[in-house]
Amino acid sequence: MDAAETGSYAWIIRTLVTCREEADRLKLESLSNLINMAVLQTALDWEGEEPTRGNETNLEALLRLKMKLAFSERSDNVVLLNSKTAGEA
Repeated sequence: MDAAETGSYAWIIRTLVTCREEADRLKLESLSNLINMAVLQTALDWEGEEPTRGNETNLEALLRLKMKLAFSERSDNVVLLNSKTAGEA
């Protein structure tokens, strides 16, 4: 995957997270959950992984990594899942 594709995946994740934050603000729980699923699917597509081939811990670690990468280009503060939330505790 080239840098342009990587940048596109990162942009998609950042945009989805921004939309999820707005859905949360408006208390649209179902929409927020759907956006969370879209973020996970984007991370899986970015990595080229099939969800059925990985265990839950690996998928959560992949999502955390992709979220870090997606937001590493920005200067904003990033809220990431803590290890307890990500099932690593």
